[in-house]
Amino acid sequence: MRSTARIAGAIGRSRKALLLVGSAAALIGAGSATASAATVGSHATAPAAVAVVSAHRATPGNAGHGYTRPRTLSWAEVAEIQAHKADPGVHDGQLPAADQLTPVAFYGPQETMQITPAQYGNATTIVQQALAKNMGVRSAVVAVATSMQESELNNISYGTGDSLGLFQQQSDCGWGTSQQIMNPAYASDAFLSALQKYQVANPDWASQPLWQSAQGVQASGFPTAYAKWEAQAAGLVQSITTQLTK
Repeated sequence: MRSTARIAGAIGRSRKALLLVGSAAALIGAGSATASAATVGSHATAPAAVAVVSAHRATPGNAGHGYTRPRTLSWAEVAEIQAHKADPGVHDGQLPAADQLTPVAFYGPQETMQITPAQYGNATTIVQQALAKNMGVRSAVVAVATSMQESELNNISYGTGDSLGLFQQQSDCGWGTSQQIMNPAYASDAFLSALQKYQVANPDWASQPLWQSAQGVQASGFPTAYAKWEAQAAGLVQSITTQLTK
Protein backbone atom coordinates (compact mmCIF):
# COMPACT_ATOMS: atom_id res chain seq x y z
CA MET A 1 0.00 0.00 0.00
CA ARG A 2 1.28 3.44 -0.84
CA SER A 3 2.20 5.65 2.11
CA THR A 4 -0.54 7.76 3.67
CA ALA A 5 -0.41 10.44 6.32
CA ARG A 6 -3.14 10.39 8.91
CA ILE A 7 -6.25 12.11 7.57
CA ALA A 8 -6.17 15.59 9.05
CA GLY A 9 -9.49 17.01 10.06
CA ALA A 10 -11.39 13.83 9.26
CA ILE A 11 -13.35 14.17 12.46
CA GLY A 12 -13.12 16.49 15.45
CA ARG A 13 -11.16 15.10 18.33
CA SER A 14 -9.35 16.08 21.46
CA ARG A 15 -5.97 14.77 22.42
CA LYS A 16 -3.99 14.88 25.59
CA ALA A 17 -0.68 13.49 26.70
CA LEU A 18 -0.96 10.04 28.21
CA LEU A 19 1.41 9.36 31.06
CA LEU A 20 0.15 5.95 32.03
CA VAL A 21 2.69 3.24 31.27
CA GLY A 22 2.16 -0.41 31.93
CA SER A 23 1.32 -3.74 30.44
CA ALA A 24 -1.53 -6.19 30.81
CA ALA A 25 -1.80 -9.94 30.50
CA ALA A 26 -3.16 -11.28 27.24
CA LEU A 27 -6.03 -13.61 26.46
CA ILE A 28 -5.67 -15.51 23.17
CA GLY A 29 -2.92 -17.58 21.51
CA ALA A 30 -0.45 -16.54 18.84
CA GLY A 31 -1.27 -16.99 15.18
CA SER A 32 0.18 -18.86 12.25
CA ALA A 33 0.67 -17.51 8.76
CA THR A 34 -1.93 -17.45 6.03
CA ALA A 35 -1.35 -15.83 2.65
CA SER A 36 -3.27 -12.71 1.62
CA ALA A 37 -3.07 -9.98 -0.98
CA ALA A 38 -2.29 -7.66 0.55
CA THR A 39 -9.96 5.72 26.57
CA VAL A 40 -10.15 3.16 27.52
CA GLY A 41 -10.49 -0.13 29.04
CA SER A 42 -10.87 -1.01 32.60
CA HIS A 43 -9.89 -4.43 33.92
CA ALA A 44 -13.27 -6.13 33.58
CA THR A 45 -13.87 -9.66 34.71
CA ALA A 46 -13.99 -12.34 32.04
CA PRO A 47 -17.43 -12.87 30.54
CA ALA A 48 -18.96 -16.27 30.00
CA ALA A 49 -18.26 -16.20 26.28
CA VAL A 50 -16.52 -14.29 23.51
CA ALA A 51 -18.12 -13.69 20.14
CA VAL A 52 -15.76 -14.69 17.33
CA VAL A 53 -16.33 -13.70 13.70
CA SER A 54 -15.76 -16.28 10.99
CA ALA A 55 -12.57 -15.65 9.03
CA HIS A 56 -14.08 -16.51 5.62
CA ARG A 57 -13.01 -13.86 3.13
CA ALA A 58 -15.54 -12.05 0.99
CA THR A 59 -15.05 -12.51 -2.74
CA PRO A 60 -15.36 -9.90 -5.52
CA GLY A 61 -19.00 -9.45 -6.34
CA ASN A 62 -19.98 -10.69 -2.91
CA ALA A 63 -18.39 -8.00 -0.78
CA GLY A 64 -19.84 -7.73 2.66
CA HIS A 65 -21.48 -11.15 2.53
CA GLY A 66 -18.48 -13.41 3.14
CA TYR A 67 -18.77 -13.41 6.92
CA THR A 68 -21.06 -15.68 8.89
CA ARG A 69 -22.90 -14.83 12.08
CA PRO A 70 -20.48 -14.70 15.04
CA ARG A 71 -20.35 -17.96 16.95
CA THR A 72 -19.84 -18.16 20.68
CA LEU A 73 -16.50 -19.31 22.04
CA SER A 74 -16.70 -20.08 25.73
CA TRP A 75 -14.09 -18.64 28.08
CA ALA A 76 -13.15 -22.21 29.01
CA GLU A 77 -12.34 -22.82 25.33
CA VAL A 78 -10.23 -19.66 25.31
CA ALA A 79 -8.24 -20.93 28.28
CA GLU A 80 -7.83 -24.29 26.59
CA ILE A 81 -6.64 -22.67 23.37
CA GLN A 82 -4.14 -20.57 25.31
CA ALA A 83 -2.84 -23.62 27.15
CA HIS A 84 -2.09 -25.42 23.90
CA LYS A 85 -0.77 -22.39 22.03
CA ALA A 86 1.68 -21.27 24.67
CA ASP A 87 5.32 -22.02 24.04
CA PRO A 88 6.22 -25.21 25.99
CA GLY A 89 9.36 -23.43 27.13
CA VAL A 90 7.38 -20.71 28.91
CA HIS A 91 7.01 -21.35 32.63
CA ASP A 92 5.60 -19.70 35.76
CA GLY A 93 2.58 -18.33 33.93
CA GLN A 94 4.58 -16.00 31.70
CA LEU A 95 3.15 -15.57 28.21
CA PRO A 96 5.04 -15.21 24.93
CA ALA A 97 5.38 -11.65 23.66
CA ALA A 98 2.73 -12.26 20.98
CA ASP A 99 0.21 -13.00 23.74
CA GLN A 100 0.86 -9.78 25.66
CA LEU A 101 -0.81 -6.46 25.00
CA THR A 102 2.38 -4.44 25.51
CA PRO A 103 5.42 -6.73 25.59
CA VAL A 104 7.90 -3.90 24.97
CA ALA A 105 8.25 -0.33 26.19
CA PHE A 106 6.25 2.36 24.42
CA TYR A 107 8.09 4.18 21.66
CA GLY A 108 7.87 7.91 22.34
CA PRO A 109 5.10 10.02 23.91
CA GLN A 110 1.59 8.64 23.91
CA GLU A 111 -1.60 10.39 22.82
CA THR A 112 -5.31 9.68 23.16
CA MET A 113 -8.42 10.52 21.19
CA GLN A 114 -12.07 10.63 22.11
CA ILE A 115 -13.67 7.31 21.14
CA THR A 116 -17.22 7.41 19.81
CA PRO A 117 -19.52 4.37 19.74
CA ALA A 118 -18.88 4.04 16.00
CA GLN A 119 -15.11 4.05 16.52
CA TYR A 120 -15.42 1.52 19.34
CA GLY A 121 -17.52 -0.64 17.05
CA ASN A 122 -14.82 -0.53 14.37
CA ALA A 123 -12.15 -1.41 16.94
CA THR A 124 -14.33 -4.32 18.02
CA THR A 125 -14.51 -5.57 14.43
CA ILE A 126 -10.71 -5.45 14.19
CA VAL A 127 -10.30 -7.41 17.43
CA GLN A 128 -12.92 -9.96 16.38
CA GLN A 129 -11.03 -10.60 13.15
CA ALA A 130 -7.75 -11.04 15.04
CA LEU A 131 -9.40 -13.60 17.32
CA ALA A 132 -11.01 -15.35 14.37
CA LYS A 133 -7.59 -15.70 12.74
CA ASN A 134 -6.20 -17.10 16.02
CA MET A 135 -3.69 -14.30 16.32
CA GLY A 136 -2.35 -13.12 19.66
CA VAL A 137 -3.68 -9.97 21.27
CA ARG A 138 -0.46 -8.16 20.35
CA SER A 139 -1.54 -8.43 16.71
CA ALA A 140 -4.88 -6.87 17.64
CA VAL A 141 -3.11 -3.97 19.36
CA VAL A 142 -0.96 -3.40 16.26
CA ALA A 143 -4.03 -3.42 14.03
CA VAL A 144 -6.09 -1.09 16.22
CA ALA A 145 -3.20 1.38 16.61
CA THR A 146 -2.66 1.33 12.85
CA SER A 147 -6.30 2.19 12.18
CA MET A 148 -6.17 4.93 14.82
CA GLN A 149 -3.35 6.57 12.88
CA GLU A 150 -4.73 5.99 9.39
CA SER A 151 -8.39 6.91 9.89
CA GLU A 152 -8.94 7.53 13.59
CA LEU A 153 -10.91 4.26 13.59
CA ASN A 154 -13.43 5.74 11.15
CA ASN A 155 -14.55 3.89 8.02
CA ILE A 156 -13.98 6.87 5.76
CA SER A 157 -14.70 6.91 2.03
CA TYR A 158 -11.81 9.19 1.09
CA GLY A 159 -8.08 9.61 1.57
CA THR A 160 -4.82 10.20 -0.23
CA GLY A 161 -5.25 9.05 -3.82
CA ASP A 162 -7.78 6.24 -3.78
CA SER A 163 -7.12 5.26 -0.15
CA LEU A 164 -10.24 4.15 1.69
CA GLY A 165 -11.54 2.72 4.90
CA LEU A 166 -10.19 1.93 8.34
CA PHE A 167 -6.64 1.27 7.12
CA GLN A 168 -6.60 3.58 4.08
CA GLN A 169 -6.11 0.64 1.74
CA GLN A 170 -6.00 1.07 -2.03
CA SER A 171 -7.70 -1.12 -4.57
CA ASP A 172 -4.92 -0.67 -7.12
CA CYS A 173 -2.42 -2.11 -4.64
CA GLY A 174 -4.17 -5.46 -4.35
CA TRP A 175 -6.26 -4.86 -1.22
CA GLY A 176 -9.57 -5.63 -2.92
CA THR A 177 -12.31 -3.65 -4.58
CA SER A 178 -13.39 -0.30 -3.19
CA GLN A 179 -16.59 -1.93 -1.95
CA GLN A 180 -14.64 -4.63 -0.14
CA ILE A 181 -12.22 -2.16 1.44
CA MET A 182 -15.18 -0.20 2.81
CA ASN A 183 -16.36 -3.34 4.62
CA PRO A 184 -14.66 -3.06 8.06
CA ALA A 185 -14.50 -6.84 8.57
CA TYR A 186 -12.96 -7.42 5.14
CA ALA A 187 -10.48 -4.56 5.54
CA SER A 188 -9.46 -5.79 8.99
CA ASP A 189 -8.99 -9.34 7.73
CA ALA A 190 -6.88 -8.07 4.82
CA PHE A 191 -4.65 -6.03 7.12
CA LEU A 192 -4.21 -8.90 9.56
CA SER A 193 -3.38 -11.37 6.77
CA ALA A 194 -0.66 -9.01 5.57
CA LEU A 195 0.53 -8.64 9.16
CA GLN A 196 0.81 -12.42 9.41
CA LYS A 197 3.10 -12.39 6.38
CA TYR A 198 5.29 -9.82 8.09
CA GLN A 199 5.34 -11.90 11.27
CA VAL A 200 6.49 -15.02 9.41
CA ALA A 201 9.33 -13.05 7.81
CA ASN A 202 10.23 -11.45 11.16
CA PRO A 203 9.95 -14.06 13.93
CA ASP A 204 10.91 -11.52 16.60
CA TRP A 205 8.13 -9.11 15.55
CA ALA A 206 6.40 -9.16 18.93
CA SER A 207 9.56 -7.90 20.62
CA GLN A 208 9.89 -5.00 18.18
CA PRO A 209 8.36 -1.56 18.75
CA LEU A 210 4.75 -1.56 17.57
CA TRP A 211 5.43 0.86 14.74
CA GLN A 212 7.78 -1.60 13.02
CA SER A 213 5.04 -4.20 12.57
CA ALA A 214 2.56 -1.57 11.43
CA GLN A 215 5.06 -0.15 8.98
CA GLY A 216 5.82 -3.62 7.68
CA VAL A 217 2.27 -3.67 6.32
CA GLN A 218 1.52 -0.03 5.59
CA ALA A 219 4.83 1.26 4.12
CA SER A 220 3.97 4.73 5.38
CA GLY A 221 5.96 7.88 4.83
CA PHE A 222 5.59 8.45 8.59
CA PRO A 223 6.55 5.05 10.00
CA THR A 224 6.86 5.93 13.69
CA ALA A 225 3.52 7.79 13.78
CA TYR A 226 1.74 4.57 14.72
CA ALA A 227 3.65 4.40 18.00
CA LYS A 228 1.79 7.19 19.77
CA TRP A 229 -1.50 5.25 19.85
CA GLU A 230 -0.12 2.08 21.44
CA ALA A 231 -1.24 2.69 25.02
CA GLN A 232 -4.79 3.59 24.10
CA ALA A 233 -4.98 0.78 21.54
CA ALA A 234 -3.92 -1.70 24.23
CA GLY A 235 -6.64 -0.37 26.53
CA LEU A 236 -9.23 -0.73 23.80
CA VAL A 237 -8.17 -4.28 23.00
CA GLN A 238 -8.30 -5.29 26.66
CA SER A 239 -11.73 -3.70 27.06
CA ILE A 240 -13.09 -5.36 23.93
CA THR A 241 -11.68 -8.83 24.58
CA THR A 242 -13.13 -8.87 28.08
CA GLN A 243 -16.55 -7.58 27.05
CA LEU A 244 -17.29 -9.32 23.75
CA THR A 245 -20.41 -11.35 24.49
CA LYS A 246 -23.13 -12.61 22.22
